[in-house]
Amino acid sequence: MSDNNLIIKFTPAEVNLNFEPKDYDAPSPAINNLPEWYKKLSRFQTSNDLLRLFPVNDRGTDGSAGSTKLCMPFFDSLTAGYMFCLEDDIEVSLDKNGFPSIKNTNNFMLVDKRNMIEVAVPHEHHPMHYGWKIPWHCETPPGYSILITHPHNRHDLPFTTLSGVIDSDEWNAPVFTAFFLKRNFMGTIKKGTPIFQVFPFKRENWEMSLDYSKEDIVVKKIKEEKRRISIYSYYKDFIWKRKNYTRKEK
Repeated sequence: MSDNNLIIKFTPAEVNLNFEPKDYDAPSPAINNLPEWYKKLSRFQTSNDLLRLFPVNDRGTDGSAGSTKLCMPFFDSLTAGYMFCLEDDIEVSLDKNGFPSIKNTNNFMLVDKRNMIEVAVPHEHHPMHYGWKIPWHCETPPGYSILITHPHNRHDLPFTTLSGVIDSDEWNAPVFTAFFLKRNFMGTIKKGTPIFQVFPFKRENWEMSLDYSKEDIVVKKIKEEKRRISIYSYYKDFIWKRKNYTRKEK
């Protein structure tokens, strides 16, 4: 690891009189929290169709029947930044009217609840506005903010965490990170379950432009056609750049 790496610093927050910082499960690089279903994916789709057994390269790398395991943009989304995970099992039960109840056995609050709903409720979720209460400060270098969001592409989780941007170079106190529970879910959300992803980024000003010129359209088409030189993994082999989000050990 280079000494020039930018540092995102996580510091535990004191939450009770028995405060022991090392008792808390620290956030970790998102790559350490890949879901099992992703790890088990085959690199190629399986089929007895002759067109699948003999790739037809009339669409560039699309002819190889490559699976999502070869999609580097999907991989990059799963592994971007850092992940916060549950520090305790959370038990979810439903009362006779179908309303959820949440509890955990830890000695500090993991889940809070708002008394009002001001945002759109995700489809097929309970209209109850919860929030993760995670005892960690997050600090970035000057000029950098963080995007907090639901773990990317983790639609298998029984909740949906909402997104927010924090200017964490100035404000790094623990925040109320809103989430909604999916309807009809009952059971245990296990300790270690990813609950939200933190992605640091540099604050910069951007301006959108539209280019309708024939020259630019042709140039882009030529770039697109280059993918035909590879049966599969053109993007990974010729375009993709590795992104590193590591943990600095003291």
